[in-house]
Amino acid sequence: MKALFKDLYRQYLEKGVSPTDFGQFKEELNHIPDEELWNVMIDMEKDATTEIGMPPMMKKQIRKEMHQIIWRRRWIQITKYAAVIALLVTSSLGVYSLLNTPETQQMITANVKSGSKSEIILPDGTKVQLNGATTITYDVNSSKQRLVQLSGEAFFDVAKNPDCPFRVIANGLQIEVVGTSFNVNTYKKGVVETSLLTGQIKISGSSFPQEYILTPGEKATYSSINNALKITQADVHVETGWCDDYLIFDSEPLIDVIEEIERWYGVEIELRCPQIGQDLLSGSFRHENIQNVIHSLSLQYKFKYEIHKDKITIY
Repeated sequence: MKALFKDLYRQYLEKGVSPTDFGQFKEELNHIPDEELWNVMIDMEKDATTEIGMPPMMKKQIRKEMHQIIWRRRWIQITKYAAVIALLVTSSLGVYSLLNTPETQQMITANVKSGSKSEIILPDGTKVQLNGATTITYDVNSSKQRLVQLSGEAFFDVAKNPDCPFRVIANGLQIEVVGTSFNVNTYKKGVVETSLLTGQIKISGSSFPQEYILTPGEKATYSSINNALKITQADVHVETGWCDDYLIFDSEPLIDVIEEIERWYGVEIELRCPQIGQDLLSGSFRHENIQNVIHSLSLQYKFKYEIHKDKITIY
């Protein structure tokens, strides 16, 4: 394994690596156990020679920039090659030359599966918490714009940069901020819900000419089905409770509750009594296992259920 890294390292120093070869290298990293990869990286850093080192200040700056793209959660595969790139960049001038080329677009997509949550730090320092069944895409190379595409649910704590607004694209809706914290939810088909905690955001879309300004405590709900947007007052603590492991329902139909439980716990639920699907539920759960949640619902809605591994049947 160590020989593979050294070979890549040598190619960088001598003649560079083609995009195809580098792509294959990143793919191989996805199949290497975290512990083995870490040990190899440590060994390589110890072996790095000073003759080919870049200036200390340059190292420090690149290390700072590259560390911002490393995921905090081990299960996201990009962690592996982002960490390796960070190590190689801070070890030699040859690798630095790869990054010192004209800026090119490099889109990265992170997927968080149902039953999981994750937190990432974008290249600009923006912190993003991702709920289950969520996908986020962004360009790690762009210094001229801060743009992400979102499907699912995420809470953004945006790094301030008045000269470069931060934009989120979700189901045709554009949310623009300078430095603020807000939640975006696109779980419902054709609907985007945006709740603002701090700061100010501007909402626009191709289907309506007017721009809307959201202030703290407000919620914008956009429907791409009928091209309608409405702004209401919202309990942002309810909207963002998931960040603190609260599963909160506020007068929601049981059918929507079931979908949220599926995402939260990574299970599949079959509702064989659709007549109760529109009954409303208010309540919250925190750190409860799926058995306790389903049992609590059964007491309220008087249904029976069976749990078999990740499949739940309600009848």
